[in-house]
Amino acid sequence: DQFRYDYAVSREQKNAAGQKMYIQTKMAEFAEDLWELMQSPKTHIYMCGLKGMESGMEECFAPLAEKNGMVWKEFAKSMKKEKRYHVEVY
Repeated sequence: DQFRYDYAVSREQKNAAGQKMYIQTKMAEFAEDLWELMQSPKTHIYMCGLKGMESGMEECFAPLAEKNGMVWKEFAKSMKKEKRYHVEVY
């Protein structure tokens, strides 16, 4: 209950539409739950992979942030400052 790990492997998995599974697709499946978790100071986000993955995070969470009166880029920046948003992209 206190730890969740998930992943997307585009070469091996398919989404509900039969397309390649990307991390933004996987996150979209659980977007509301993930957004709720991100509000807790105990939640950390770890992301590694291609640089384009960051835009997938924004694509997924910007609408939820806006719905809650926030701007995703500012929220992500605050999480980074709090050392809760860890990104390793290349």
